[in-house]
Amino acid sequence: MSHASTHHAPAALRGMGRAAGMLLSGPAPGQGSRIDDGRQVDLEEALGRFGPNEAATRALNLHLGQRLRARRAARGLAMPALGARVGRCGQQIQKYEIGRDAIKAATLYQLATVLGVSIEWFFEGISL
Repeated sequence: MSHASTHHAPAALRGMGRAAGMLLSGPAPGQGSRIDDGRQVDLEEALGRFGPNEAATRALNLHLGQRLRARRAARGLAMPALGARVGRCGQQIQKYEIGRDAIKAATLYQLATVLGVSIEWFFEGISL
């Protein structure tokens, strides 16, 4: 099959086509391009270019992680022990704590429940 349908893809993504199991098609970049299976593609993320919200997102992830670490330590829980109680491994808890990975809402709810705090507690003192 030809890769002609990828002609609107950014140079960094051209040629990936079927090698990645998908072809890009649809509107121009930044207009919500879709992969053939219907999933949304964030081209800014795929290309490693982020807009002004990146700094705020990183700051939020770091703040939540710091609050998580403080509460976990106050409760005397090791990362693997906390992870086991919310269906994650200790390494994933570490990634949350250093702000490397965002905490999904459902996981934040589980963490709050296990740590005996409200979800709002994680957001106290935030300054973005």
